[in-house]
Amino acid sequence: MEEIGNAVKKMDKKNAPGEDGIIGEIYEQIFENFPRFITAMYDGCLRSAFFPKRWERAKLIAIVKPEKENSEEVLKYRPLSILNIVGEEL
Repeated sequence: MEEIGNAVKKMDKKNAPGEDGIIGEIYEQIFENFPRFITAMYDGCLRSAFFPKRWERAKLIAIVKPEKENSEEVLKYRPLSILNIVGEEL
């Protein structure tokens, strides 16, 4: 439980949320209230060697490259993938 707690505390609280909408600050509060549940969830994943598919899915956002704002080319965008925090840091 201590190891998971330390990892949760190290999460960047300013990161944008993934498709589940959960930000680091909320996840830290969830851990503080339900540390055994969160620890059991990760332990279960490790024991069964299973990483939930939902944690692998990313929210994809297209970001315009600097100095390409007025371009009509598709290549002016760069992709940014945002993972759900539950599977991102731990």
